[in-house]
Amino acid sequence: MKYANFCDTGRCNINIGDYLQFLATNHLYFLMGVPDDEVVYLGFKDLANYDGAEVVFPFCYSIIDFVMDGKITISEKIKPVFFAVTLSTVDNFLDLDVFLGDCWNSTYLKHHSPIGCRDEKTYDALIRHGIPAYINGCMTAIFPKYTGVPGKSVLFVDAPKSLLPFIPEHLLGDCEFSTQQYHFQEYEIKEYREVFEFVNSKYSYYSKTARLVITSRLHVALPLAAYGIPVVLAKENIDGRFSFIEKYLKIFNPESYDDINWTPEAPDFEDTKKLLIEHALGRIQNNTDKTDLEKLEQKLTGFFRSRTIACDYKESHTTTHKNGYKFDEYADEYWNHEMPIKYALWGASENNADYWKNHIESKYPNAELAAVFDSFREGELFGFPYQHPDKIINYNNIYAIVCSVGAVEAAIKLFKKLGIGESRYCITSDSFISDFDIHEKRAMLK
Repeated sequence: MKYANFCDTGRCNINIGDYLQFLATNHLYFLMGVPDDEVVYLGFKDLANYDGAEVVFPFCYSIIDFVMDGKITISEKIKPVFFAVTLSTVDNFLDLDVFLGDCWNSTYLKHHSPIGCRDEKTYDALIRHGIPAYINGCMTAIFPKYTGVPGKSVLFVDAPKSLLPFIPEHLLGDCEFSTQQYHFQEYEIKEYREVFEFVNSKYSYYSKTARLVITSRLHVALPLAAYGIPVVLAKENIDGRFSFIEKYLKIFNPESYDDINWTPEAPDFEDTKKLLIEHALGRIQNNTDKTDLEKLEQKLTGFFRSRTIACDYKESHTTTHKNGYKFDEYADEYWNHEMPIKYALWGASENNADYWKNHIESKYPNAELAAVFDSFREGELFGFPYQHPDKIINYNNIYAIVCSVGAVEAAIKLFKKLGIGESRYCITSDSFISDFDIHEKRAMLK
């Protein structure tokens, strides 16, 4: 039996944390002594029609990417081992109980059970439908502790801008900034080893550079804590995908920013790493007694369910793609219901385009979509061709609604360059702290 791993998500706009999950599987193969050239690498789009040698395939991802017409669609040549699966994104596209109640889906998951779950919502849903499951969080917790020279920088990786007033002065000196959002060309995605190397180099740099990490990203906070680096995890809206991480780290939202300890210790979860790895290797290699595996699964589930819950978890796609309240706050200040309005969407995707158009036009009947902008997409949306955002200069008195987290920094810079004031645009996605923000705060404190 051969082994397989993912090589790409089929998307050019990527969060490199997705790829880190693939690298976690590679780390397991390294521990097993499986040479990389013996691993079969498949993209998300390859799974349905794969017809090569039979492979054991650890899955550490949302399951929605492998669903077609409401049914799990994975080649029979693939034997999935489900670790850290989340269903928290399924209910944006399908009714979760209908999805799990479907005979094909239920039978498939039972056949490949037990299903390792990243979060409690996924676990509870599977158990409710009689599908054996356990909780093991995210496998990016298994990376080894960094043993080199400690870094000297405070590293901001997509840290929420709402956190800025709370950051103490002594952390404003040696700061560095990074993001998890990148765009690759299609030909670059196909050269997946180069993408893997890019992701590896980013996390290696994080581990060597940071004495403290401030972030809103799950796949920054958890792996860097695993490296042994102190982390402040702050997020404006916390969804169920993050629930398990409270066993490792406290999550801060705007209501608890005042409570942040800005000199935290890195959590020690070496024993949990060993447990996760022992269990994962036993399932992948199928060389551990079933009763022993079940005991490990019970131990892992008990570990994560015994956490202190301090958060009010929201629906994942609501917090990620559908921040209607941010538009509402903006429109209450700058729009009125009688005025004719021409607006544009920047960064709208298949996840949220209909939502934004309906949300805006149902509340403001005189609002009319006039253009769509995106730095990378081609084709059209609602009959409008995607245009590069710098073309916004050709539109007089248009209101821009920026609804992609990957577009926020570019949008703010472009609006500033073109002299477009805050009344003419709305940022609906999370905004992150930049070097400019820190520079301004330093200047104010002088």
